[in-house]
Amino acid sequence: MKRLIRVFLGLVLMLLVGCASTKVVEHWADPDFNAKLKNIMVLSLNQSDESRRLFEDGFLKALRQRKIQSSASYSFLPSNEDLDKEKVKAAITGSDIDGVLVLRAVKITMEERYVQAQASGTRYNSFYAYVGEYRPSYSSYSTEEKLVHLETNLYAVDGEKLIWTGKTETFNPSNVNAYLVDLTKTVLDKIDQTGFIQ
Repeated sequence: MKRLIRVFLGLVLMLLVGCASTKVVEHWADPDFNAKLKNIMVLSLNQSDESRRLFEDGFLKALRQRKIQSSASYSFLPSNEDLDKEKVKAAITGSDIDGVLVLRAVKITMEERYVQAQASGTRYNSFYAYVGEYRPSYSSYSTEEKLVHLETNLYAVDGEKLIWTGKTETFNPSNVNAYLVDLTKTVLDKIDQTGFIQ
């Protein structure tokens, strides 16, 4: 029975290690901001056109699932060449957008992880088959893990004021879609705690 439990726990651990896991490693919220943003534009920087649309759509979907009015910057500024401060300001002037959520890819790093030795082996049945003999072997190894770093900033349009910033790290994202689901939930859950978005 104990061996069965150990095998089960080992399988669970392997599944957890294989999944993308996003965490907020740093964050700050403006203690003096007391308004409620009602309409958010998502703006993804320093990416290709395709990646920009993918990330903006990912956050757009997550915001709308939370019943938050939102839009993607590419619907106002289709070209990445238009993503400077003045053009963004001009694009949202006269609209009811009152917040801008800015995503910025920081870097991708590789980190070495040491995996401790675990027993594996074969059972050899002796003459007394109900006793048997188990000869375990132990092996340790190192593995490299991908770590994706992203910075998210939330600005209030009124006064062009930074009201929240956070840095995330994601271990071993298996694919972009799974990464975006994990990332958007982690970031928006943390922003929700501030009460800045209605």
